[in-house]
Amino acid sequence: MTDGEDQVTYGLAELSERSGVAARTIRFYTTEGLLAAPDKAGRDAVYHAQHLVTLELIRELQGHGFGLASIKEHLNRIPADSSPTTIAMHSTMLAPWLADRPETITRAELDARTARPLTDEDIAVLHSLGLLKRLDDDDGTQRYEVATALLSLAVELIDIGITPDAAKELAYTIDEAGTRLTAELGDLYTRLVRPVLADKHYSDDDVERFVALFKPVSIAAVARSYEQALSDLRVRESEAAQGRRDARNNTTPDSTQGA
Repeated sequence: MTDGEDQVTYGLAELSERSGVAARTIRFYTTEGLLAAPDKAGRDAVYHAQHLVTLELIRELQGHGFGLASIKEHLNRIPADSSPTTIAMHSTMLAPWLADRPETITRAELDARTARPLTDEDIAVLHSLGLLKRLDDDDGTQRYEVATALLSLAVELIDIGITPDAAKELAYTIDEAGTRLTAELGDLYTRLVRPVLADKHYSDDDVERFVALFKPVSIAAVARSYEQALSDLRVRESEAAQGRRDARNNTTPDSTQGA
């Protein structure tokens, strides 16, 4: 989210509409310490973007079966002065560890969850990124399956400037990489892991549990590799830029004239 969005304020009713959480539940979360107390403007409660993304994170965790005590424990690990983007990132980092549980909402509800109404082009970007799928309009109402854990960050990407064409190419590149990685991991499992499980006479349920446990470990490894690759790329680009600056600085007027 941008600095401007950090300063957006909501009344209780608007926060309830945008988050999809009932006003009485918001008050309850505040009482229980899951949600920071609102500011005051006279007698009215004033909420900020931090409250909105925290409610989105609470809903995401509840959707995956977490109780309020566990949710509070997780929220307590997030610094109190975290920005909305930082809080949203916690939801993003949790996403690979949680089963995919998209939420079905209407177009109006989707617009209420974001900082602004979404255009058809925005919807196309979210669809290309795999975060949204339009459902059949049986009663004339537009409904979507939405990965709400990543919605705030995706809209921020759109606001920064990602286009539908760029989103399509990005999704294609990630899908291709994912397909190759899955094939290679499948080969590794067949050669090195399955024989061990067979020797131990593990049941199908045991094998499914192994796969479920391996998923977050493998995704974490991929994330670390990706971050390291980005870091290495930044270092190479910085060194190349410094090399170009040094070359320009070492070019004297005499050598330029001689050339």
